Amino acid sequence: MTPTQVSIKSHKKDTSLDKYAGKWVAFVDEEVIAFGNTLEELDKKIKKLKFKQEPVFFLVPRKDEGPYILLWK
Repeated sequence: MTPTQVSIKSHKKDTSLDKYAGKWVAFVDEEVIAFGNTLEELDKKIKKLKFKQEPVFFLVPRKDEGPYILLWK
């Protein structure tokens, strides 16, 4: 992995997030469940879905940005 690649490593599998660069991504149980161009767009998608766990939102950085993590309640 180069410094410009973003991935999620877990005990289940490695997931490359490069295709989501610049987008908001939602995870449940270490799996990507939805993505959107804005946090509001992603929130609307998530509200239509039902999960046992609260999703975690993550803005996947572009190559020239750092990582951002947001806990949404």
